Amino acid sequence: MMEIRDVREAASSVPGLAEISRNYMEDFISEIKETLEGIELELVDLEMEPGNAEHLNSIYCSFHTIRGLAGLLHDAVCGKIAATTEELLETMRKYGTPAGKSSINLILVSVRFIRKICEGSEETKSTQFLGEVEQHIRNIQKLKDDIILEVRQPPVKGARIGEILVAEGALKHDEVEDVLRKQNSVFKRMKFGEIVLREKKVDVSDIIKAIRMQKIRNAGSSDQYVKIPLERLDQIIGIIGNIGNIFDSVRDEAVLRFGSNDALTMNVSKAFNMVQDVKSILKELRMVTLQQTFQKLTHAACTIIEENHLEVMFSTMGENIEVDKEIADKIVYPLGELIKLLLEKAYTETDAARRIGSVEVVAYEEGNSVHIDITGDQVIDIEVFKSDARWTEVASRLSDLQCRLSIDDMEGGGVRISIIIQR
Repeated sequence: MMEIRDVREAASSVPGLAEISRNYMEDFISEIKETLEGIELELVDLEMEPGNAEHLNSIYCSFHTIRGLAGLLHDAVCGKIAATTEELLETMRKYGTPAGKSSINLILVSVRFIRKICEGSEETKSTQFLGEVEQHIRNIQKLKDDIILEVRQPPVKGARIGEILVAEGALKHDEVEDVLRKQNSVFKRMKFGEIVLREKKVDVSDIIKAIRMQKIRNAGSSDQYVKIPLERLDQIIGIIGNIGNIFDSVRDEAVLRFGSNDALTMNVSKAFNMVQDVKSILKELRMVTLQQTFQKLTHAACTIIEENHLEVMFSTMGENIEVDKEIADKIVYPLGELIKLLLEKAYTETDAARRIGSVEVVAYEEGNSVHIDITGDQVIDIEVFKSDARWTEVASRLSDLQCRLSIDDMEGGGVRISIIIQR
């Protein structure tokens, strides 16, 4: 295929060729613009029906078309945006991933960038614009990687980091054995992942993915389950609570009449303890996933991002982690306020470079607790952040829910806000 400079040189020597070439280019650009309009209409339908495969396929085909037209125009930037977006859509199609706010927002940004390029705006030649495009492409690639990560399972239940890295092709088995030997002799106080990074055997992103897979994914269970409406479960818990109160009163009366060592008193006490055990078991059944909580959080975060014209990629992981329904309902507000505060302090700046980045919310289980980590890739002043009145209010609300709140600067790599929910 001829390069643009070759076309221009040929056009100068052949009468009328320049006009023909220009007409072809204008036709290609016109077709791209029409395709973009079609994508926008499909995105509206996809917003209404996130799981509709036909809308997703149509958008995928449209970006494939744009990718080809961009190649004819010899526009590398437009082609890269189209190709990366096409890869994201192909991943969503492959794994049957419904279109969420994050994916739809990224596709809309791709449409906006490509339209600007087609309009020939001077802005598209600036370093700032190219930087924004590069960040956008990284955001798309990250979402694609997260989708793949979400559908993968660790090799076996309780798989170790080394086993996951081997399964993913990041390490060889003999390399894992070598690291384990060093961990048992030379680096006794270091974790497996720290040793691997120290010796530069894998990239930090591979370690992070392996940790997430270990924490978030479960290899499955042979347990059987039955469904019960939450309202009915709450009724049963209430009845059991009333029975417990009755047994408590009977026990106190038995102690007064017959003494604590009487057979009747002891049997009533046993019955009271058994009722309490049943109540505890029923409360464990009152667990729900964080899916609805994260959906509400995503909607709130994307609204803030759009209103402030930020180029921030927002994503969540660990939606299937279970917590008590009361916690799931009441933690939405504190999480939303923390996200809002983070976006305000770290990303809504006059400096355009600081308006670009990513914020991620990850939930995982560790021991007898659930962790929810909010991470941002911009460096902020932790003390200034904590001095905000909203931080104090959120800390108070979380304390009422018996949750612990902390924040750290990730050794200068950004900011991580951690919430620990005790079960």
